Amino acid sequence: MSGTVIREYEEFRAERFGLDHREWAGLETFARKNQHDKGGNYHPVLAFGAESRTLKATNFVGVLSTRRGRPIEILPKVDLAPGTLDQDRDHDTRGIFLAMLRTWRGLRHAELPPSSIRSLRRYPMLEVFAHLFLQNLSHLARHGLARRYVRVEDNLPYLRGRLLFQQHVRENLTDRARFYVAHDEFNPNRPANRMIRSSLDRLKRIVRNEENRRLLGELTDAFADVPPTRDPEGDWRRHSVDRTMQHYRPVMAWVRLFLFGQGLATFHGKHENQSLLFPMEKIYEDFVTHCFRRHQDEYEVRAQGPRKKLTRRPPAFTMKPDMTLQKSGTAAFILDTKWKRLRSRAADPTERGVSQADMYQLYAYGKRHGCRTVALVYPRTDDFGEPLRFVFHDDLTLLCLPFDVSMPQDSVKRCLNWLSRSTMDLEPEARAEPA
Repeated sequence: MSGTVIREYEEFRAERFGLDHREWAGLETFARKNQHDKGGNYHPVLAFGAESRTLKATNFVGVLSTRRGRPIEILPKVDLAPGTLDQDRDHDTRGIFLAMLRTWRGLRHAELPPSSIRSLRRYPMLEVFAHLFLQNLSHLARHGLARRYVRVEDNLPYLRGRLLFQQHVRENLTDRARFYVAHDEFNPNRPANRMIRSSLDRLKRIVRNEENRRLLGELTDAFADVPPTRDPEGDWRRHSVDRTMQHYRPVMAWVRLFLFGQGLATFHGKHENQSLLFPMEKIYEDFVTHCFRRHQDEYEVRAQGPRKKLTRRPPAFTMKPDMTLQKSGTAAFILDTKWKRLRSRAADPTERGVSQADMYQLYAYGKRHGCRTVALVYPRTDDFGEPLRFVFHDDLTLLCLPFDVSMPQDSVKRCLNWLSRSTMDLEPEARAEPA
């Protein structure tokens, strides 16, 4: 593992990356200010370690930069195939993560072609993101920057547009060779272009790859007539991608990341504009849903639904399953994804670390939707390669299914096979057993 790469839930010290006191203090401040999500729930972006003067990665994956722009790359914890060489582990893990990221709803308009993922996985993640953004931006620049007519007032040595008489008299009382005029100029100074220019300026400070720096120089020249944004939030609200600007759509998805430095949440502190961190539970949910849609046609896949109320009178407590497999509009199976590593059978032979709250939740889903089988979909690990089966006292079956993120097509096939077999009549039991 390279010196600038850590994995989910790994603890580290300043010495690991050669950070000075100010850089480490900045990371601690960042961790302290980002302990809770928007709902006020404890969900740290970066946690404090068990030992003094240590920090710990959580399930936010991506790039976190120090005050001096030194990147710390956080990769997901994925069990690779046996025999994978140590020097290939970072590359393969980064490739798997990027393949998952391209299905995430937050980047649905960005372009992450599989060919680029294969060729770029050997580079640090920050350079990969920068390269994909710059490639999209090069395509945009070749097709031309969006422009609009902007009213300009200026004191010119020639008459152009409409003479502003009062201003002309005030400014040119002693200089009759000039004209104070107002005219319309076809100008690229519009919100989207200003935000792109600011993104380029920001990347200049942190990008190190030679090819990326060359592209940065060329594209900065192309946007030389565009000023950087002075109000990023306001320009983001004002900008729109109309039918004449469809080539802007992939670029603006990257601009949102580089300019606001966010996955699903805005991170606070000095580092927010240089932190590209993504919540793995959301990425995993979208990835598994995408795979079930792509690699099978037996069932209709319904994401985030169907939504029903848990109580009849009054109708309250909306239920929102991650994914439902339907036939003829009827729910056949309900699946919830969990980006969590189950415990080994030796450490926990029965429950394997399955959350009791998740059991209650899936039981409620199954009863409300009339399913015989519901499932929790976990990532496959070396300790979890075969499904677990729990049978409730009223014969509702809950499966815990392993999903290999490196082999999604095969995983979908295996999951459907396990789900189909689960519909056979079973004797009620109160323990987990191999499916």
